[in-house]
This record gives sequence, structure tokens and C-alpha cells, in this order.
Amino acid sequence: MARLTTDRALFDKAYPMPRIIAWISILLGFFLSFSTSVAALPVSPDTIEVSALEDGQRSLGAALVYAADPGAEAAISDIIDEGNALEWQRSAVATPNFGVSPPVHWFAVSLANESANPVQRLLQMDHPLIDYLDVYVVRDGRVVEAYNTGDARPLASRPWEHRTFVFPLELSAEDRVEVYLRAQTDGALAVPLRLWDKQAFFEHDQDRLALQMLFVGIMAALAIYNSFLLLATRDWSYLWYVLSIITISTVVLSFHGITAQFVWADHPRFNNLTLVAGISGNVFAAALFAYTFLNISRQGSLLRWFFIGTAAAGALVFIANFFLPYKITTLLAAAISVTGASGAILVGAYLWYRGDILARFYTTAWFLLLAGSVLITFSKFGILPHNLLLEHAQQIGAVAEGLLLSFALAYRMNLERKRRFLAQAELLHVQREANRVLEKRVRERTNELEVANRKLLEANAVDGLTKVKNRQFFDEMLAHEWSKNARGPSEMSLLMIDGDHFKRINDSYGHLCGDACLQHLARIYQGAVNRAGDFVARYGGEEFTVLLCYTDRQGAAIVAERIRKQVADTPLEWEGQQIQFTVSIGVSSCIPAPHSDMKRLIREADEALYAAKHGGRNQVVVSEADLNMDEKGGGRVLPA
Repeated sequence: MARLTTDRALFDKAYPMPRIIAWISILLGFFLSFSTSVAALPVSPDTIEVSALEDGQRSLGAALVYAADPGAEAAISDIIDEGNALEWQRSAVATPNFGVSPPVHWFAVSLANESANPVQRLLQMDHPLIDYLDVYVVRDGRVVEAYNTGDARPLASRPWEHRTFVFPLELSAEDRVEVYLRAQTDGALAVPLRLWDKQAFFEHDQDRLALQMLFVGIMAALAIYNSFLLLATRDWSYLWYVLSIITISTVVLSFHGITAQFVWADHPRFNNLTLVAGISGNVFAAALFAYTFLNISRQGSLLRWFFIGTAAAGALVFIANFFLPYKITTLLAAAISVTGASGAILVGAYLWYRGDILARFYTTAWFLLLAGSVLITFSKFGILPHNLLLEHAQQIGAVAEGLLLSFALAYRMNLERKRRFLAQAELLHVQREANRVLEKRVRERTNELEVANRKLLEANAVDGLTKVKNRQFFDEMLAHEWSKNARGPSEMSLLMIDGDHFKRINDSYGHLCGDACLQHLARIYQGAVNRAGDFVARYGGEEFTVLLCYTDRQGAAIVAERIRKQVADTPLEWEGQQIQFTVSIGVSSCIPAPHSDMKRLIREADEALYAAKHGGRNQVVVSEADLNMDEKGGGRVLPA
């Protein structure tokens, strides 16, 4: 109180005027300081109190006033000046939307801190596709902060290098500022403007980024998995599916500003190119996928030309994207996207109505993608509430579409397999009927069937993954060679080989890598066996057997040690990495007798393998048991 009295006395001494006039002057100056910037606007924005935000954030869309600047001539000084000629109007929606390639627009909002403590807030423009965005913070009629950014400018122009536009605001105690935004873009202009508490924004942003990365991971996994199926089947549907996954992911990531932040940070020109390229590329790939997946070539010329024309339009817009202005290519991309999506839904529904099973998957997948896009659009425009689920509705729809179409491709493969089986059964039936009716062709048909059966037996004797003999062939050939050697007699040996810690490879690198390792091992084993009558067979899992028909115990041990060493010295190259692994080998030998048990040979080799595993792995253990006697011998470990 004493301080106030002293200040007042000094004031009266400095300005010798009646006290009442002085106070009136002070009050007028005080009110004018607040009205300088706000009164300049014919329509004043609502004042938002920022000291306490419910849930840590608040939408500012309904509190905005805005004005179009068709000539793009107004500067911030004109806006603050009372004489500016723009026609201001109040926003009535949570997210104002102005369509594609609108004129320059100005926006204004008033923020006040009525508390006794300073506050820090974040202003977020959650629409990363605005080409040029200028933000001005005005206090007492003066610009105190100015930011010039946009997705047509480098990422470094943003005060925070974020995928959306985030601006820091600081309001001192009982402070008030006006924020003006100037937006200019050739694309769609929507203004989802929000005010955030810093901590709430960080938590929300981490959740969003985690979901974005989850989306990227799922879509990448689908693309990689189906790429392998493309290589295995040579089916064009998989190619168009993979391209569709890549392009829709590009569109989603561009729409959410991920590519601008992590890919084109220093090359902003590519932001708009990427979005249009993703949309047009997706139209191209999706049309060709539908053409092959739904067998459109058999459905009539109208549908055939629709999908061919849609694919051609997508390709043309993709190329034009690099030569025509963005405002034109955006409209073209939107037009072919809406046309293609609508046609895809209608054609899918039509084929579904006609009983096409695959059309059910196709139509449902497209519906989920479009539903996700509609939901996020409604959320952006304030029709639906703003929450984490609706923010990522488009990603959820894209993932659901990708998973469903991937399942549909697998289902189609299964259908084709069943059809082949039915065709083979029908062929066999026809052959049998022909044999009964046409006696003259009995011998010819019989010979054909014998050849087919021989090929089938050969195919059934080979393991599909490793291309060595399978377990059934091993059992049959062991019995055959046992009987033949018993008449000799001559000594025979068996190697039982198992990969060491093979489960770790599957857990660390995936089952595709595990399959490649099995193929790698099979080639090594096959290369070590080069005598007639000897062969390699896959016994089960990662376990293989090597039957050496005319080899004694010492010779078998040499072969086993050669295999063990070659495996240890030959790592597998997998996706730029060298995978090192070892094997353990059990060896047993015997001279078959007419009434001896050949399973004893397998059992002794298996026990020797067990001993090698428990003896430290990566070693060869030779069974010393005399299989022509009843007692069991020990095992001899060969030094590594």
C-alpha cells in the first residue's frame, strides 16, 4: 500500500493535471491497449481462457473468425490496422473447411490467461498439407512472434520439427494475445486448430506416433509376405496387391505428415508429389488387382474396359503429377479415386449378388477402407468427436483391407488347389471309364498311368522344402538295403544329423530364414554323399539321415566329420547377415544279418546323436555298440 501511495505521488508530481483526468487517461490507455488488435476486426473472435484446459486440450475452430483474401494482398499490418477491407465472419463449426485450392484465408483467435501464473501452451494446426502457413502472435497491437512455415517450406522452418504444425505460446499472468494465421494452399484447406497443454500433447503425440509405426509395421509385413508369395507363385494378383499396399500406405503417411517429417524434410517439393503419386498409383494398382483377382476378363466387355480405363487413368495422373500444377493433379487424383472406389464397390456388390465368393472378400475390404476414410473426414470436420481411434480410422481401414485381401488371396489359392484336385479326380474317372469302354486303348492308358504313377512316386519321395529324400523313402530304402546287405554280407552305416539351437534361428530371424537354413544344410549333406546307393533324407524337423550302404564305421566317421566341419565353416547369407550354426552327428554301423533288427541301427545312431548333444554339441559321436551282439557298447567322440 505504501508502494502504491509513493507511485501515485510521483505521478502527480510529474504530470500536474487534475487527478481525475489522469485516471481517465490511464483507463482509456488500458482499454485501448486491448482493443487495438481486436477492434480492428468487424467481427471479434471469442476470447479463450487458456489457464485451465479440460483434458489438456481444446478445439479452437468454433472460436475463430476468418476472412478470404482473394488478391493475397493483405499483410499482418493491414489486418491489425482498423482500415483493412477484408470481410470477416465467425466460424460456426469445429473444423472450418474451404475445399480444394481456395483463396488465401486469414484466421484470428483471442487467448487470455486470467490466472496469476504464467502458462505455456502449444497451438497445433493438425492438417499437415497446407502449403504456406504464417502465424503471428500479437500483444497490445504489436507482433511479438511470427512464424513462416508450411509443407512447401523445409521442415526446419517449423518452430518444432513435427509432422503437423505446432507453435509454442507463452502467456504471462493476466495476459492476453491475439493469434492470426494466414493459410495458402493448392490442395484442400481445412483448419483443425487445437490448443494443448505441453504434457498432454506429448502423451497424445507419443500414442499417435506409436500407432503410426504399428501401421507401418503391419503394412510392411503384408507387403513383404505377399512379395514372397509373388516370387513363389508368379501370380500377377500378388504384384498388384503389393503395389496397392505400398501406395495406400504412402497416401496415409503423407496425409498424416509422416513423409514430410522423415522422408522429405529438406525437399518440400516432393510432399505434394508424393501424395498425388500415392493416390494415382493406388488407383492404378487397385484396378489391376481387381481385374486379375475377380477374373474381370470373363465378366463382360463393360467391366473389362472400366477397370482397364481406371488403371490407365491412374497411370496418366501419376505421370502428369510431375509436370502439371498441384492444384490440377489434386483434382484429377480425387476424381479418379472417387470414380475408381465407387466402381469397385458397385462391381464387387454386383459379383457378390451373382454368387462370386471372392467378391465378398473384395467388397468388404473396400468398404472397410472407405469407412475408415469417411470416419476420419467426419472427425476432422467436427461431425464426430475427436479421439485417438477416429484419428487413425483411415489406418485401421487400410490395415483391415490389407489383411482381408491377403486372406482372400490365400482362400483363392486354396480354391484353385481344390479345383485341381477335382480335375485330377475327374481325369482319373474318365481314364477308368475309357479303359472299360475302349479295350483297344487299354495298354496305352495303362502305360500312361504307370508313367504318371512313377512320377508321382518320385515326387512323393522328395521333401518339398529341402529337395532331398523324405522319411517315407528313407524307411523303404533302409529296409531294401538291409535285406540286400544281409545277403552279401557287407557293412553299412547310418548318420543321424541334427542342427544345434535351431529354434533360436527361427525365433531370431523368422521361419523363412529357418527354411533357408534347412535348405542350406541339405545342400551341404547332399554334396558330401557321392557314391551310388548312398543318399540323404530329411528325417523330421531339422533332423536328417545319411545312409552309407557299403561303408564301415571308420569311413562313416570320416564322412560325418567332413559334414560337421563344412557346416561350421559355411555360414548362411541372409538379408545381409551371416548366420553361423553347427550340427551334432551320431554314427552307427553294422553288418546286417538275415534275422537282425534294422531298427537297432537307427536307435544306436539316435543315441549317439543324443550323446553328441549332451556332450557340448558341434561334434560327432560314433557308437561302439556291436549290433550283432545283445549287449550295448559306449560311444566314441571325435575331436572337433
